[in-house]
Amino acid sequence: MKKEDKQKIIRNIADTVKEYENFYLTDIATLDAVKTSKLRRECFEQNIKLMVVKNTLMRKALESLDENYEELYPLLKG
Repeated sequence: MKKEDKQKIIRNIADTVKEYENFYLTDIATLDAVKTSKLRRECFEQNIKLMVVKNTLMRKALESLDENYEELYPLLKG
């Protein structure tokens, strides 16, 4: 992926975090395709925005914001 593309994704993630009052980080690595699909469907039905992003891109997005998210950085390994 080109550096410019990564920067766009990082800005998009940062903008989304700023847009909402709350956000949650969760590890869905153990979910199989059926459970992942069900989670996506239920989020859609409840008007919950679900984003699946790489940990490093999420960390860079959080670092670009004015808020202090250092407590979350250990969760964003990889």
